[in-house]
Amino acid sequence: MRKKIVFSFSHCVCGFSLGCALLPVVAAVASGAFPDPAVMDAGLLAAGAVLLLLPVMDEYAAPALYYAAASLAVSAVGVLAALPVRLWLPAVLLLHGCCLFRRARAHYEQLQPLFRSMAVWYSVENHARYSYSLVLYLLSALLPGTAGPRWLAWAEIPPAAVLYVLLLTRVHTGRTCFLRPSREREIKDLIRGNLRTVPAQAGEKTEEMARMSRLYARVVTVMEQKRPFLDENFGLDDLAAAVFTNRGYLSRTINILSGRNFSQFVNYFRVRYGAELIRKDPTLRLISVAQMCGFHSSPSFNAAFKVNMGETPSAFQEHIRAQGLAK
Repeated sequence: MRKKIVFSFSHCVCGFSLGCALLPVVAAVASGAFPDPAVMDAGLLAAGAVLLLLPVMDEYAAPALYYAAASLAVSAVGVLAALPVRLWLPAVLLLHGCCLFRRARAHYEQLQPLFRSMAVWYSVENHARYSYSLVLYLLSALLPGTAGPRWLAWAEIPPAAVLYVLLLTRVHTGRTCFLRPSREREIKDLIRGNLRTVPAQAGEKTEEMARMSRLYARVVTVMEQKRPFLDENFGLDDLAAAVFTNRGYLSRTINILSGRNFSQFVNYFRVRYGAELIRKDPTLRLISVAQMCGFHSSPSFNAAFKVNMGETPSAFQEHIRAQGLAK
C-alpha cells in the first residue's frame, strides 16, 4: 500500500490561500470589531489569486510557492495595518499577473513541448486559468472603496466565495471545472489513447484487420524485446524497417489498433521502461531516467509520464521510496 505524502507544494499553496481568506475575519475578531465586508471580499479574491498560481501540466512548482508566500505577506500587511483595500489588493493581483506572465514566457520559450499530444489539455488548462483570472480581476475592479455603498461589498461576497470554492475544487479534484466532467474525461481518454478507433468499413474482423493485427503483434514484440525506443532519434521509418513494412501502413495500423499516434505509442513504451528503472533504483536522478528512456528533455518526459502513469515522475519515485521504507 502506498504511503500518502502529507506535504507538497499544492498543500502549502492551499494553506497560504486559506490564510488570505481567513486573515480579515481573524483580525477583526481579535480587535473586537465586526469584519468589514469589503475587506472580506478582498481576502477571498486574494485567496483565489493564490490558488490560480498553482502550476498546470509540467510547469515548475517552486515559483508558485514564492509568489503565494509574497501574496500572503502583502495581504497580512494590508489587513493588519488597516490599509485601504484599493491599495493592497492590486498589489496581490500584480504579483499574480507577474507569475502568469513569467509562466507564459517560460512555456513559449520551449517550442518543442508545444507540439505534443498534451498540447490540447494544456490549452484547456490555460484557458480555464485565464478565464478564472479574468473573473477575479472583474470582481476586484467592482469592489467598492471606503466611500462606496456597503451593500455592494456584501453583494460581492457570494460570487467571491463561489469563485474560491470553485478554485479549491479545481485544485483537489484535478478537474478544470471549465468543461463538463464527461467532456474532460473524453479529452483525457483521447490523449491517453484509451479510445480505440475502428475503420468504418470493419463491422466484423475483416482480412485487412487480421493483417493489421499480425503486424501490430510484430511491432509490440520488437518494442518489448529490442527496445529501439531507447534511441532518442528513433522514428517511424526505423520501426517500419524493423517489421518489414512501409511507414504509411505502419502508422495507420498503430493509430487504429492502439488508439495512439506514433509519438504517443513510443512514449508509452519509454514511460514503462522509465517506471521500471525507478522501481529498480528509486535513487536515480529523474533527468538521468529521462535520458536513459530516450526522451529529448525532462519536460517531455514529465508530461508523457503523467499521461501514461497518472502522476508525475517525482511523485511516482516518492511512492516507490515510501514503499521501500515501509518494508
